[in-house]
Amino acid sequence: MNCGCCSEVILEEGSAVKCSQCKKLYHHSCFKTILAGAQQQIEQQNWLCPTCKPRTSNADHTPLRNKQVQDMNITHRKKETQIGVILKDEGTPVTSAEVSRIVKNEIDGLMRHLNQTLATYVNKELKVIKENIDEIRKSMEFMNEKYEEMKKEVSAKISLVHDVQRENEQLKATVKDLNTRVNQMEQQARSSNLEIQCLPEHKNENLVSTVMNIGRIISCELSENNIHHVTRTAKQTASNNRPKSVVVQFSSPRVRDTFLAASIKFNKSKTPEEKLNSGLLGISGKRESIYIVEHLSPANKNLHAATRIKAKKLGYQYVWIRNGRIFVRKTDGADYKYIKDHDALDKLN
Repeated sequence: MNCGCCSEVILEEGSAVKCSQCKKLYHHSCFKTILAGAQQQIEQQNWLCPTCKPRTSNADHTPLRNKQVQDMNITHRKKETQIGVILKDEGTPVTSAEVSRIVKNEIDGLMRHLNQTLATYVNKELKVIKENIDEIRKSMEFMNEKYEEMKKEVSAKISLVHDVQRENEQLKATVKDLNTRVNQMEQQARSSNLEIQCLPEHKNENLVSTVMNIGRIISCELSENNIHHVTRTAKQTASNNRPKSVVVQFSSPRVRDTFLAASIKFNKSKTPEEKLNSGLLGISGKRESIYIVEHLSPANKNLHAATRIKAKKLGYQYVWIRNGRIFVRKTDGADYKYIKDHDALDKLN
């Protein structure tokens, strides 16, 4: 027979207890479990199983599972033992298959609840994410529109900058041409002028007499009619210790050229100490060399100074001016080069 509690086979009759009413057998261990915490009957032959044991509240001590009671329409709760086996109302034990089915149903219910909870949570979070994505998409569309507008504006500005650059290049070329023309006009206006440099200054000096005296020394006789104007020019830098230069305006370019050629011829055959100086003019004090050159425009004067510096650096032996134009020559047998402007000076090698 099988145990009425755990449904396992009872191998020895002496190892089980029999209900005095329903005659079902129970293992000693199951017997002790069933009677745990309750008052045990001393005599096992009078022992009743939980199904047959009368209710405490019944006055007539009628067994709970009496045949007459079973026929009545009474609902009984299932009682779970300590080992988890549930007894049916009719007293038959639950099989392992039914336990598996019950557990499976419970697990399925839990899984359905878990899935539903997860689905609700995920849908809620996804809704928030979707709303955020929609906001980001709207922001991106707005930014894209602004980007396209800025792109069009930048393209227009770039086109305008290119136009301005072309116009600037044209203006630079025009300004350069105008500067060249102005310089030529200024130099042309000085075609009758000479500049006397390093001539010592005196308070009561007579520059016209000084120029005529220089003419006599260099063998170029002049009259007062040949000299239209003589004056000293201001210094370019106040810290310069050299005397102010003297600008002489002759009556014509021919007279100017004659005077200049005579001074060059005079100095050419003399030693450095014998060349034109203040002592030859009867000026007291330290003997100072006197230089007679063409009266250059400001632009040509700056170009001439830069040419002298670079020519010395590159080893050019000669730098001279003829009719307001600057020339250089490296050696006696070399070709001369015309320095028209600073671009030509940069190409000098």
